[in-house]
Amino acid sequence: MRRAAVLLLALPAVAACGRGVDVPPPPYADSPACAELRLPDTILGAGRRPTDLPGTAAWGEPPITLRCGVERPQALTPDANVVDINGVTWLPIDGTGGTAFVTVDWPTPENPVYLEVLVPEDYAPEAGALVDLAPALG
Repeated sequence: MRRAAVLLLALPAVAACGRGVDVPPPPYADSPACAELRLPDTILGAGRRPTDLPGTAAWGEPPITLRCGVERPQALTPDANVVDINGVTWLPIDGTGGTAFVTVDWPTPENPVYLEVLVPEDYAPEAGALVDLAPALG
Protein backbone atom coordinates (compact mmCIF):
# COMPACT_ATOMS: atom_id res chain seq x y z
CA MET A 1 0.00 0.00 0.00
CA ARG A 2 2.88 2.40 0.67
CA ARG A 3 4.22 1.89 -2.86
CA ALA A 4 0.93 3.12 -4.34
CA ALA A 5 0.97 6.17 -2.09
CA VAL A 6 4.48 7.11 -3.15
CA LEU A 7 3.62 6.71 -6.82
CA LEU A 8 0.51 8.83 -6.49
CA LEU A 9 2.56 11.62 -4.98
CA ALA A 10 5.33 11.37 -7.57
CA LEU A 11 3.29 11.26 -10.76
CA PRO A 12 1.39 14.56 -10.85
CA ALA A 13 4.58 16.52 -11.46
CA VAL A 14 3.53 18.08 -14.75
CA ALA A 15 1.31 21.16 -14.64
CA ALA A 16 0.21 21.88 -18.19
CA CYS A 17 -2.32 19.58 -19.86
CA GLY A 18 -0.57 19.79 -23.23
CA ARG A 19 2.78 18.69 -21.80
CA GLY A 20 3.93 15.13 -21.42
CA VAL A 21 3.47 13.17 -18.23
CA ASP A 22 6.37 11.30 -16.66
CA VAL A 23 5.22 7.78 -15.86
CA PRO A 24 7.53 5.13 -14.36
CA PRO A 25 8.34 2.42 -16.92
CA PRO A 26 6.33 -0.78 -16.54
CA PRO A 27 8.73 -3.77 -16.57
CA TYR A 28 6.55 -5.90 -18.86
CA ALA A 29 5.25 -3.26 -21.27
CA ASP A 30 6.34 -5.45 -24.19
CA SER A 31 3.49 -7.88 -23.45
CA PRO A 32 1.32 -8.52 -26.53
CA ALA A 33 -1.76 -7.65 -24.45
CA CYS A 34 -0.32 -4.18 -23.78
CA ALA A 35 0.43 -3.64 -27.45
CA GLU A 36 -3.18 -4.46 -28.38
CA LEU A 37 -4.77 -1.90 -26.04
CA ARG A 38 -6.90 0.71 -27.77
CA LEU A 39 -7.36 3.30 -25.05
CA PRO A 40 -10.07 5.97 -24.95
CA ASP A 41 -9.42 9.63 -25.77
CA THR A 42 -11.06 10.70 -22.50
CA ILE A 43 -11.50 9.28 -19.02
CA LEU A 44 -13.94 10.96 -16.62
CA GLY A 45 -14.08 13.84 -19.08
CA ALA A 46 -10.30 14.36 -18.95
CA GLY A 47 -8.44 14.44 -22.29
CA ARG A 48 -5.51 12.23 -23.25
CA ARG A 49 -1.99 13.51 -22.58
CA PRO A 50 1.29 12.33 -24.09
CA THR A 51 3.67 9.96 -22.31
CA ASP A 52 7.11 8.88 -23.47
CA LEU A 53 7.05 5.15 -22.78
CA PRO A 54 5.30 2.16 -24.36
CA GLY A 55 2.66 0.63 -22.14
CA THR A 56 1.79 3.95 -20.53
CA ALA A 57 -0.97 6.53 -20.92
CA ALA A 58 -2.28 9.60 -19.10
CA TRP A 59 -5.39 11.76 -19.04
CA GLY A 60 -6.17 15.14 -17.46
CA GLU A 61 -4.63 17.30 -14.77
CA PRO A 62 -3.80 16.06 -12.27
CA PRO A 63 -3.06 13.08 -14.46
CA ILE A 64 -4.85 9.77 -14.31
CA THR A 65 -2.07 7.38 -15.33
CA LEU A 66 -2.04 3.88 -16.75
CA ARG A 67 0.87 1.44 -16.84
CA CYS A 68 0.43 -1.89 -18.61
CA GLY A 69 2.77 -4.69 -17.63
CA VAL A 70 3.48 -3.93 -13.97
CA GLU A 71 4.58 -6.43 -11.32
CA ARG A 72 1.96 -8.49 -9.49
CA PRO A 73 0.97 -6.34 -6.48
CA GLN A 74 1.93 -7.65 -3.05
CA ALA A 75 -1.57 -6.75 -1.83
CA LEU A 76 -3.05 -9.34 -4.20
CA THR A 77 -3.68 -12.16 -1.75
CA PRO A 78 -6.40 -14.85 -1.71
CA ASP A 79 -8.47 -12.78 0.73
CA ALA A 80 -7.94 -9.39 -0.96
CA ASN A 81 -11.04 -7.29 -1.57
CA VAL A 82 -11.49 -6.94 -5.32
CA VAL A 83 -14.15 -5.24 -7.43
CA ASP A 84 -15.62 -6.27 -10.77
CA ILE A 85 -16.18 -3.45 -13.26
CA ASN A 86 -17.82 -4.57 -16.50
CA GLY A 87 -16.23 -8.03 -16.42
CA VAL A 88 -12.72 -6.94 -15.36
CA THR A 89 -11.59 -7.66 -11.81
CA TRP A 90 -9.57 -4.92 -10.09
CA LEU A 91 -7.65 -4.73 -6.85
CA PRO A 92 -8.08 -1.24 -5.34
CA ILE A 93 -5.14 0.02 -3.27
CA ASP A 94 -5.83 3.21 -1.35
CA GLY A 95 -2.98 5.68 -1.23
CA THR A 96 -2.31 9.24 -0.22
CA GLY A 97 -4.05 11.46 -2.73
CA GLY A 98 -5.96 8.79 -4.62
CA THR A 99 -6.36 5.12 -5.45
CA ALA A 100 -4.33 2.66 -7.48
CA PHE A 101 -6.30 -0.06 -9.27
CA VAL A 102 -4.59 -3.16 -10.65
CA THR A 103 -6.24 -5.73 -12.89
CA VAL A 104 -6.38 -9.22 -11.44
CA ASP A 105 -7.55 -11.37 -14.35
CA TRP A 106 -6.86 -9.42 -17.54
CA PRO A 107 -6.62 -10.44 -20.36
CA THR A 108 -7.27 -13.94 -18.96
CA PRO A 109 -7.28 -15.41 -15.44
CA GLU A 110 -4.83 -18.11 -16.57
CA ASN A 111 -2.28 -15.66 -17.98
CA PRO A 112 -2.79 -12.24 -16.38
CA VAL A 113 -0.97 -9.09 -17.39
CA TYR A 114 -1.15 -6.60 -14.55
CA LEU A 115 -2.39 -3.19 -15.62
CA GLU A 116 -2.23 -0.35 -13.09
CA VAL A 117 -4.37 2.78 -13.12
CA LEU A 118 -3.58 5.58 -10.67
CA VAL A 119 -6.54 7.89 -10.11
CA PRO A 120 -6.06 11.06 -8.03
CA GLU A 121 -8.75 11.83 -5.48
CA ASP A 122 -9.71 14.88 -7.57
CA TYR A 123 -11.70 12.41 -9.71
CA ALA A 124 -13.69 10.88 -6.82
CA PRO A 125 -15.23 8.41 -6.96
CA GLU A 126 -11.99 7.11 -8.43
CA ALA A 127 -13.47 3.81 -9.63
CA GLY A 128 -15.42 5.76 -12.26
CA ALA A 129 -12.26 5.81 -14.38
CA LEU A 130 -12.49 2.02 -14.69
CA VAL A 131 -15.89 2.26 -16.35
CA ASP A 132 -14.39 4.45 -19.09
CA LEU A 133 -11.51 1.97 -19.52
CA ALA A 134 -13.73 -1.11 -19.65
CA PRO A 135 -14.28 -1.12 -23.46
CA ALA A 136 -10.49 -1.15 -24.04
CA LEU A 137 -10.10 -4.17 -21.76
CA GLY A 138 -13.15 -6.09 -22.96
